[in-house]
Amino acid sequence: MDLLEEFAGKIDLIILAGHNLLDVMKQEQKVDERNLIVYTFVRKTIRIVASLMNLVKTGFEEEAQILARALIETRINCDYFLLMAKEDYKNATGRVIAALMFDKLKALRATNFKIGDQQIDRKWWEKTEKEIKDSCGEALSNKIKKYGFSGVSLEARAAKTGNKELYDLAYRLYSRNVHAMDINEQLGDVLTPERFPKYEETLLPAVLAASCLCGKAVIEGVNDWLGDPLGIEKARGGESEKTS
Repeated sequence: MDLLEEFAGKIDLIILAGHNLLDVMKQEQKVDERNLIVYTFVRKTIRIVASLMNLVKTGFEEEAQILARALIETRINCDYFLLMAKEDYKNATGRVIAALMFDKLKALRATNFKIGDQQIDRKWWEKTEKEIKDSCGEALSNKIKKYGFSGVSLEARAAKTGNKELYDLAYRLYSRNVHAMDINEQLGDVLTPERFPKYEETLLPAVLAASCLCGKAVIEGVNDWLGDPLGIEKARGGESEKTS
């Protein structure tokens, strides 16, 4: 079994488990205030993972690194949200919604509250902004505007959730691909090995491993939040009994 085939099997299991979690929330009408945000994290995870594998299978390993970075950020944000939600899920959900509203307001102000030929109700949005600020307070509102629902930087979120190593991978390596500075990869076909050592053999395993690690973490974290509908914790308990 080659590397791609080995990881493809793991990715397929992550996607299947993710769809099962989405089905649980939809069928049991659990896409409510408590689970609204975790639903989005699961859906985004399985779509990124599936897209990433499609890129890898068709020879676009360099471009897949961009999605690998997006997946790492999704995992960090999901982990941090779950930390907040376990303390107070209403507050955590409210802060995500506040961040979305602030972000939308920023975009509307950039277009002078117009989308195409349509004029957007400025007064309604500014009234909503004031209500959010009154609820969150000026200091927290400013942090949410700058950093999103967490109120802290992504690096701080990564450190808090034990994902600092993944953060470093995303921002010290994959950021080159996001900002079109992956010069090495783009010159690999025209420079000789003596002048340009190839490292493709290390590129693919890193992308696939990060994808499996992050996808698995999101699925397991949300599964735990939902009360183990996939039976992952139950299975682990059975394995522990066998080995004890």
